Amino acid sequence: METFYGSGHMPGDPKLGRVELDIDWTKKEIEVRLPQAKGAITSWPGLLVQTFGTDEAAFRTKGLPPLVTHWWHIVRYSEKNLWVMVLGLPDVEGVWPTCSFGLKRL
Repeated sequence: METFYGSGHMPGDPKLGRVELDIDWTKKEIEVRLPQAKGAITSWPGLLVQTFGTDEAAFRTKGLPPLVTHWWHIVRYSEKNLWVMVLGLPDVEGVWPTCSFGLKRL
């Protein structure tokens, strides 16, 4: 199990927030935590996790309503660093909200 930390703008959120990610590459299990998230839920497991060795993974967050689902793609670019891209569903004008940020393993 590896844990990564960083900050990023989630799609639809105008504020920069803390992002924590736990990943077990072998078991293909991921958990995303957004400690500052509004509401009672601040943690989401990854659903349908696809890993490519221990350097890349793609998944969507489980437990979010279908209209606010996010897809995540993470790539390891050094031993202790991940690059993250998060994709949300398109808005009423057809614009796909995205964000990207780095995470570091402590």
